[in-house]
Amino acid sequence: MSRITSSCFLAFALASAGCAHVPTENERRSSEIHYDLGVQAQQHGHVQDALAEYQKALDQNPDNPEAHNAMALLLHLSFRRLDEASSHYEKALKLRPTFSDARTNLGNLRLDQGRYDEAIKLYEQSLNDMQYRYGFSAQGNLGWALYKKGDTVNAVQNIKAAITTNPEFCLGYKNLGIIYDETGKTEDACRQFGNYREKCPDVADAYRREGVCQAKLGRADEAKKAFAACEAKAQPNEQDLKDDCRSLLDHL
Repeated sequence: MSRITSSCFLAFALASAGCAHVPTENERRSSEIHYDLGVQAQQHGHVQDALAEYQKALDQNPDNPEAHNAMALLLHLSFRRLDEASSHYEKALKLRPTFSDARTNLGNLRLDQGRYDEAIKLYEQSLNDMQYRYGFSAQGNLGWALYKKGDTVNAVQNIKAAITTNPEFCLGYKNLGIIYDETGKTEDACRQFGNYREKCPDVADAYRREGVCQAKLGRADEAKKAFAACEAKAQPNEQDLKDDCRSLLDHL
């Protein structure tokens, strides 16, 4: 390639790089509207519609961090497309390095993948954000990641701290119950599963876990009551759970 040709190519490349599309104000506004529509659809359980709206939001403005985080969350939890979800979480954090929601969500993804050290690091970074309103979630999940690594003492300490910060944190009670149950502290486990059920009275899983725990202690009447409630509370999309509770009740 001649010097002149090389110079022309370089000039063209620089000019092309400088012409990257910057979203207009209308495109940014449209992106926000589609993002809001996606949130509404997701809240009503319409995950396919939510996915389409989040994609439209990103088409209008690829630099919308909220849309990337929402898209990632949907891909992660509803579609289990973990690699794609990871890319969107990371993009959201690149666009907004202080985005603690996205950082905690990425930590949750790493936790699901069994990448506990990475999850712990992400949770700790979120907890350094003193203005993060969901710090209790990051701390509770930090505790669970520590437990999965075998550090039960610090796991329990962190989950208890999360519950102290937010006494309505249902997942904290559930995970404490699981830890106590798996470490042979059945009485403590039943107490925590009872707290789980009290804080989340419409969650069938809470009744099932409490019932199994009560059955281990030989408290048949309490277990029967819990299994019956589990069967009654199970949602239409929880048929397996409903059947399991019915079976457990029948075998008592």
